[in-house]
Amino acid sequence: MNYLILGIIILVSIFEIIVDLLNYRHRHTPLKEQVKHIYDEDKYKTSLAYTMANFRHSLIFSTFKTILLIVLLMSGFFGWLEGFVQSFTNQAILQTLFYLLMFYLFNLVVNLPFRYYRTFVIEEKFGFNKTTNKTFFFDLFKSVMLVIIFGGGLIALLNTLYLSFVNNIILFILGALAFIMIIQLLMFLLNGFFVRIFNKLTPLEDGTLKQKIDDLASKLGFKVHRIFVMDASRRSTKLNAFFTGIGKTREVVLFDTLIQKMTEDEVVSVLAHELGHAIHKDAPKMLCRNMIMFAIYAVVLGLLLTVSTFSTSFGLSGIHFGFTLILMTIILGPIDIVYGMISNYFMRKAEYKADAFAKHHTSKEAMVSALITLVKEDFTNLSPHPLYVFIHYSHPPMSERLKALED
Repeated sequence: MNYLILGIIILVSIFEIIVDLLNYRHRHTPLKEQVKHIYDEDKYKTSLAYTMANFRHSLIFSTFKTILLIVLLMSGFFGWLEGFVQSFTNQAILQTLFYLLMFYLFNLVVNLPFRYYRTFVIEEKFGFNKTTNKTFFFDLFKSVMLVIIFGGGLIALLNTLYLSFVNNIILFILGALAFIMIIQLLMFLLNGFFVRIFNKLTPLEDGTLKQKIDDLASKLGFKVHRIFVMDASRRSTKLNAFFTGIGKTREVVLFDTLIQKMTEDEVVSVLAHELGHAIHKDAPKMLCRNMIMFAIYAVVLGLLLTVSTFSTSFGLSGIHFGFTLILMTIILGPIDIVYGMISNYFMRKAEYKADAFAKHHTSKEAMVSALITLVKEDFTNLSPHPLYVFIHYSHPPMSERLKALED
C-alpha cells in the first residue's frame, strides 16, 4: 500500500514539473499581436526575469516538499508522531487535533524560509513588496490563530461525526458531505469577515468615482451598501477589486493601489466586470461544481477510514483519523488536477462573459485600458504555454482576453 501512495506522490510531482518546464521554455515564444505593444523592450525583459525567478523558486520549493514528504512517510515519522501525541492524552478527538496541529506547525516552520524569500527577495527585487517584517509575521500569527480556532473546530466536529458512525461508514460519508458543503457555504458568506482580519477598510470618500460606482450599480439593479478602500499597499503594489455580499446588496472593496494607478473609468470597468460575475451567478455556479468534488472527498475519506493498511503501512498502530486526512490530500492529487482542468475551463468562459459585460456597460476602451494596466503593474506572463493555461489558468491569457474584447 505504501508503494501506491509513494507512486502517486512521485507521478503527480513529475507531471507538475513537466508542465512547469514547458511553460518556462515557452517564455521566448513571439508575442501575439494583441499584446506586443504593452511592454517596451526593457520592461519585457524585466517581466521575463520575474517569470524566471518565480519558476526557479517554485521548482525548488515543490521538489523540496515532495522529497520531504517521501522521507517523512518512509521514515515512520507519522507513526512516531502518533505515539508522541498519545503519551500526553488518551482522548481520541484531542489526539487528532494535536496530531494535525503538530504536523501543521512542522510544515509552517519548514516552509517559512521559502515564503520569506519569495516576499522579501523576489517580490522586493521587482518592486512589488511593501510588507515589513512586522506585518509579515503578524499576518502569519493571525493565520495560525485562524487555523487553530476555525480549522481545529471543524476537524473536531468532523471527527465527532466519524466516531458517531464508525460502524456505518455510509452514514458517515453522507454526513461528511453535508458538513463539508455547509462549511464551504459559510466560508463564502464570511469572506468579508476574513478580509477585515488582515486588512484595514476605510469608506471611499465622496467624489466622482463613488458617484460613478453608485450609478453603475443602480443601472444594473444592485444596491451598493458601502464602498471601501483596502490598504493593500501595506503589502504589495499589485492591483485588485472585489465585491462581498449576496443577492442584490453588495459591498465594494477597492485596493488603494487600484485607485492610485487606474483612471476612474478603468476602475469602474473593473467593477463592472465583477458585477458581470454577479449577474451571471458565477459564484453560485462554482459552489455547485465544487459540490461534486466535495462528494469525492467524502467518499475517499470514508473508504480510507475502512482500510487500516493505509495507516499501518506507514508505522501507525491502526486507523488514525488525523493521518487519514493527510493521506486523503495525497491520494486526491491526480483527481484535483483533473477537476482543476474542468473547473478552470468554466471559469475562463465566465471571465470572457464578464469582460463582455463590462465592455457593454462601460466601454471597450476603458476595459482594454484597465487590463493593460493590470498586465504592466503585475508583470503578467504574456506567453504562457497552452497546456499550462489549460491546467492552471482560471483566467484566459491576456492576449485572448484583449482579442475577445476587440472582436
